[in-house]
Amino acid sequence: MNINPISFGQTYLTPSLKYMSPDNRRKLKYSYALGQLYPNDIYLGATKHGDLTVQITGTSIYKHLLINNLIPATKNNVSLYLLNEKLEQRHREIYGPKYPITKSVIKYLDYIPEDTLAHYIASEIEEYNHKYAHLFSS
Repeated sequence: MNINPISFGQTYLTPSLKYMSPDNRRKLKYSYALGQLYPNDIYLGATKHGDLTVQITGTSIYKHLLINNLIPATKNNVSLYLLNEKLEQRHREIYGPKYPITKSVIKYLDYIPEDTLAHYIASEIEEYNHKYAHLFSS
């Protein structure tokens, strides 16, 4: 299985996954869709020991809605999305990240079934959203 740093919705795979065993990389397949279920950017990677790293940050609600086809991809909506992305980029350049970034490590992947691994990641995302919910409305 060849893993490239491509996006599955808003779940991103980082190049550090090369440190993870092929069997454990296959276990991530249930986790790809998590970025489509939550309004977060999720980065899956690995430590040099092959443990899974999960980085979570908030994303713009507009990006979440458009990528997941929850609003129609009309010319006007895409233009507004691109404008929103440029404004978000300028905000990051001036003030830094708008939302906090959390990083966690999930160890012992050899003993975790693939469907259970997705639940571990989902619980990390839900904890993040619960902790920082007050920031998402601003």
